[in-house]
Amino acid sequence: MKQEPTAVMEFNWAGAIDRNREQLLDIVTQLFILAGIRTGRVVEMLPFSLKLRILAILRPAEFATRRLIATAACKLVTVAESAPEKPEGQPPHSATPGPDQNTHSETPATSADDREKAATFPLFDPFKPFCHPWREDDDSREEPKWSPQFYTPPNQPVDARSLCRRIKALEQALQHLEKHAARLARWRARRGNEKVRPRRFSPMRPGYPPGWRKKPKTHIEEVLRECNLLALDAWDTS
Repeated sequence: MKQEPTAVMEFNWAGAIDRNREQLLDIVTQLFILAGIRTGRVVEMLPFSLKLRILAILRPAEFATRRLIATAACKLVTVAESAPEKPEGQPPHSATPGPDQNTHSETPATSADDREKAATFPLFDPFKPFCHPWREDDDSREEPKWSPQFYTPPNQPVDARSLCRRIKALEQALQHLEKHAARLARWRARRGNEKVRPRRFSPMRPGYPPGWRKKPKTHIEEVLRECNLLALDAWDTS
């Protein structure tokens, strides 16, 4: 008896991306509430303990969003490989793509309001902080030791302007995920023609992202773990 071939169900990449984006937007809403960010209000200072609490959620959310953008760039965006071009305004030794005409303005921002609007979400993970490879084993240089002057009281107000800009940039990246995915897809199409050093082959740095847990205990850890799996699978199979 002849058996009929079984149909293989294709994975719903668009559904997985939309589901994780909605969860990340809920997490960003919590960050807005924690930081006290409201329309027309600039948050300049926050207690040190609250800033650390926000960073513990914000940093994994940024890594999860970068992996979601990488997944969308691989599975939802199609870009033809272009001829080698010299990007304008790019430093000779930069590992990041040059300015995109769709996301960068020709006029530099000068005022505080313009700087708030000009916050752009980075598409690439920061490099890992490795030790100095050129140091010898008998190097007598001593590392700085802990001192009471380095201690910051939990309730002491600290500068929170850069933190709030990162939260706003994260929210804008999730709201305009398709635009950032198109930026990354264009970089991926032309990465073989780039002559910059150090040269990057992926927006994701090696190893697990900060906040990754084999057995997640919080909502952001669950989202980060799923986004990391999606990005690695999409990047390796596209």
